[in-house]
Amino acid sequence: MSSVIKINASVYSRIGYGRAKNTNSFYLNGKFTSQHYVDNMQASMENRGMEYFFAIADNMVYDYPEQGVSASILKEISRFHEKFAVSGGDIKSKIEELESRVNETERLITSFLEMNRVPETSPEWNLGFSGLLFSEGRFVAVSSGNCRVFMMRDGRFRPLASDAARAKREIESRIMSDLDNKEKYETDDIVLPGEENKGNAVVSDIYDIAEGDSFILISNGLYEALGEEKIEDILALRSDSTYIAYRLVDEAAKRKTVGDITALVVQVEKLIENPGKARKSIPRVQQPKQEVKSRVERLNKAPAITYKYNRRKTSKYQSSILIGMVFVTVLILFGIIFLMIRSLINTGRENLVSPTPSTKPTVTATPTNSPDDIFPTEDPEETTTPTPTPTPQQPEIKEHVVKKGESMSSITRFYYGDTSLIDELCKYNNISDPDKIMQGQVIKIPPKEVLKAQ
Repeated sequence: MSSVIKINASVYSRIGYGRAKNTNSFYLNGKFTSQHYVDNMQASMENRGMEYFFAIADNMVYDYPEQGVSASILKEISRFHEKFAVSGGDIKSKIEELESRVNETERLITSFLEMNRVPETSPEWNLGFSGLLFSEGRFVAVSSGNCRVFMMRDGRFRPLASDAARAKREIESRIMSDLDNKEKYETDDIVLPGEENKGNAVVSDIYDIAEGDSFILISNGLYEALGEEKIEDILALRSDSTYIAYRLVDEAAKRKTVGDITALVVQVEKLIENPGKARKSIPRVQQPKQEVKSRVERLNKAPAITYKYNRRKTSKYQSSILIGMVFVTVLILFGIIFLMIRSLINTGRENLVSPTPSTKPTVTATPTNSPDDIFPTEDPEETTTPTPTPTPQQPEIKEHVVKKGESMSSITRFYYGDTSLIDELCKYNNISDPDKIMQGQVIKIPPKEVLKAQ
């Protein structure tokens, strides 16, 4: 029985701390394939269909045109995906072919490294691959090297493509123990049936797909930075694949991991079972053209996915954030301009000089000198006529009523032309704090000489 699966998937890839280039690459169901050595990248998709394939790889590209050598796992899995999308086949045959392509690519790259005598401590030897295949309402995972696949179902977190490896080791240990009791067998010549041409790729069991399943394919750099417990906590978040993938990469980047960081999150949102009877498959020998044509038409009718691509680590909310930043910047500029204008207005008010109030002139008697004082004679007996001394007048003291917005500084500047006498004026009026005067308060304004003389 075929099933239509609604998938939500997202992948983030970021260069590791202190690395010269990003050696991770990924494959997003054939609709988006990462370009090797791109430092930071994000892509996402949401689609409905019956077959999907996702993968990530580390150092699985070897390209030296001057040597005429080129090997790429992305090219191999692209051919594999295109082949089974058109020609079909059961899930077992598909995963066997995928396993074979992964092992062949890994062996080819390893031989190139050996021929070029690349040191074993070089990061180029850290090969890794992990893939996830959905087909016929079931899924299967494959991993090799330092990449890993995990699954979350009903709150249970478990690794995939590792159970088979443990079973294989157990079988090998039992066979070896049996051989120890039979001296006539040479242990070096024993090979498990069907394992003659196998490589390092490990294939998981085949499971049925269920709604709510979540999967994550991660690189070795992310695994070493976070560990299984932290990855499980983040994968258990009730959020979409985009946020989970971003959170994983962001948390790993904070720890300054040396390896490159890649997280591909796949979520099964809905599973639609086809209630009709399953049609018998038509042998390809009898009607190959009709079978290929029907499958091609089915692929063409599938809705197009949407993806985002950014070389500098962006999210799906990039445009909204940009608009918000522009809006906030405009508000800040308007606020600065408003404060500048208000400051200029206040400064103009304080510097505004009002007409000086009229005061009564004080008459000071000028002493009159006699001619003898001006031209004294030699006669000692002559005396000058004394001039009368004018009586000093009482200095005039003004009163100022404080108006709204006035301060002791502005009042001092208004009556004396500057603010240097503000302390003397406060002292004269018994004001302890010049900033605490009230509207309607009467301020006595004596002459400047009186203030200076007190």
